[in-house]
Amino acid sequence: MPVFNYKGYHGKTGDTVKGKIEAESARAARVKLKQSDGIIVASLKEEAAAAAAAGKGESGKLFNLGFSTSKVSLSDLSVMTRQFATLQSAHVPLDESLKALIQQVENETLSAILGKVKDGVSEGKSLGDAMSAYPSVFNKLYVNMVSAGEVSGNLGLVLERLADFQEYQTKLKSDLFSAMSYPALMILASGGIIGYLFVSVVPKLQKIFASLKVNLPAFTQLTIAISEFLQNNLFLLIIFGMIGVWVFNKWRVSEKGKQKFDRFLLVLPVFGQIILRVNVSRFTKTLSTLLSSGVPIIKALEITKNTIPNFVIADVVEKAKISVQEGESLGLTIERSGEFPPLVSHMIKTGEKTGDLEGMLGHVATAYDAEVERKIAAMIALIEPAMIIVMGGIVVVVVMAMMVPMLSVMSQVR
Repeated sequence: MPVFNYKGYHGKTGDTVKGKIEAESARAARVKLKQSDGIIVASLKEEAAAAAAAGKGESGKLFNLGFSTSKVSLSDLSVMTRQFATLQSAHVPLDESLKALIQQVENETLSAILGKVKDGVSEGKSLGDAMSAYPSVFNKLYVNMVSAGEVSGNLGLVLERLADFQEYQTKLKSDLFSAMSYPALMILASGGIIGYLFVSVVPKLQKIFASLKVNLPAFTQLTIAISEFLQNNLFLLIIFGMIGVWVFNKWRVSEKGKQKFDRFLLVLPVFGQIILRVNVSRFTKTLSTLLSSGVPIIKALEITKNTIPNFVIADVVEKAKISVQEGESLGLTIERSGEFPPLVSHMIKTGEKTGDLEGMLGHVATAYDAEVERKIAAMIALIEPAMIIVMGGIVVVVVMAMMVPMLSVMSQVR
């Protein structure tokens, strides 16, 4: 909340007074001073720090509330939610819980937003409504679960489930990053070594061959031709590469491009199975968390669809939502799509029959989480030797292409 420096005089005594006051606006500050202390304001200025922050918010348009543009990471939000759940489970009043969170949270942007949420709650808004004003931090899943927790009187329990879900998302992202970082590093290292051979080593040997007038084998000539092409067109290749990446990204984010690219990802060898299981795990985990928190199934399916990154799987969930609205079984709709593994539709149908859909979805999510971890570990185990073989093979070809003419010259000298 903005802080104002004021100067004025007391309405009864006429004494000059000055100080600071927190208020939502300059007008609110004047009214507050007049009503509470009987002070008639002569001058009122917002503090510089608050004004500077407001300026950042004005230009950045991140939250339109004068917050800094630093981001709130999923990890920050997860820690805050866990602390919030602990406070609510201990039956600490909501206002006191929010005040404690504002002091404990390390991320300044999140702390400032919690301050605004606390102000909204103090004005009579529900916690869910107060949080919904900041979709950049509290998404639909978060807001709907909090609202369901407030209505049911189980806010502490719902926040614990939400914290579990966020910690699962954080772990999944970390696992995927770890899985992809090693292959990416190997590719960069391989590209760097091969590039150095073609741009630096091969040209030097080419000059030696030219001075000795050696007859070069076909694959040596090909290696030299590649080297000359890279030397003469390296700058253009970089430019065209950057343009190609830009064009590809523009196509990929379009509706048609995203649909085709996401379909392509699902049919990739090894990677496709991992991507499918990651999306299935997210679908089942999200839907289970929402349903167990008291969110109606139609709204839960809508929110779940928005959390799934793959267009193909998200489209299946959208069609499932429409089918459920028309009275069909969720399990049958999922099965009919043919996109999900048979186990998923079977478990959903069992959950619908037994009345424990959220429990069955939770079991599926746990099973697929474990399977994703196994497949990622297997993929890393396969990629390491494959990259070494490919990298070593290219280096050996280049070295042999250069060594064969050298051996020929040496034999002639002897």
